[in-house]
Amino acid sequence: MSTLVVKNMPDDLHDRLRERAATNQRSVTQEAILVLRTGMAANGPAREPIKLPPLIKLKGGPLTIGQIETAIADGRD
Repeated sequence: MSTLVVKNMPDDLHDRLRERAATNQRSVTQEAILVLRTGMAANGPAREPIKLPPLIKLKGGPLTIGQIETAIADGRD
């Protein structure tokens, strides 16, 4: 079993965790594990990173902000 050390935990957060543990008749460690498990389960399984298409090389080099704004404005007409 692994050990986790949490440094610089805000006092108010530690107090809330300790109060919650006492209310549920658990140790602070047991309560922290339960909170982590619940939070991790809510997010579901880890997702794969999004694969982006390869970059397109422009013949004229990178576009300027002015060129982009002009193209947007032209597209609205």
